[in-house]
Amino acid sequence: MARFDSRDADRFLRPERYRSQNPELVLDALRLALGMTLVDVGSGPGFYTLPAARRVGPTGRVYALDVDPKMLDRLRERAVADGVANIECLISPGDRLPMADAAVDAALVASVLHEIPEWVQLLGEIARVLRPEGALVVVEWRKEQTEMGPPLAERLTYQEIERGLRTAGYGAIEPFEVGPYHYGIRARRGPC
Repeated sequence: MARFDSRDADRFLRPERYRSQNPELVLDALRLALGMTLVDVGSGPGFYTLPAARRVGPTGRVYALDVDPKMLDRLRERAVADGVANIECLISPGDRLPMADAAVDAALVASVLHEIPEWVQLLGEIARVLRPEGALVVVEWRKEQTEMGPPLAERLTYQEIERGLRTAGYGAIEPFEVGPYHYGIRARRGPC
């Protein structure tokens, strides 16, 4: 998973990000409900994790995976401050998720795939931990020059992600709008 300097963890929580990448809109695409389980792959300090944990409620669970223990420490601090107790933080190297097969109802991977050389394999690994009818939402940077974000050469097009999802065993792939800098894709395991 992507590596960022954990000293900059709070830059992922700036108000500009909430304006350009509304977490509630992304969670709507996942159709999260009370009691569900979600894995947030590359969670960082919890931009999506905390709103998801509130949405699935005390009977649900959110697994926050990141390569950086300090990012997860910052997420834990935020969860305690917000009184959220249904998050489990797990260190993950990115090539193998530390979870059992068919462990979650939904998965989210936001602004992470462009950082990982073997991102199609990661999509397959996410499929492994999803339940048979589980949904995945991918959020990525549009492949166009913007005032912020990764270099244009590192960004992945919608079509590249769509092909990678099909290769990894997903069907029923549909786009959704995220904001001015990102696009979203919702996919389900199995054939179309």
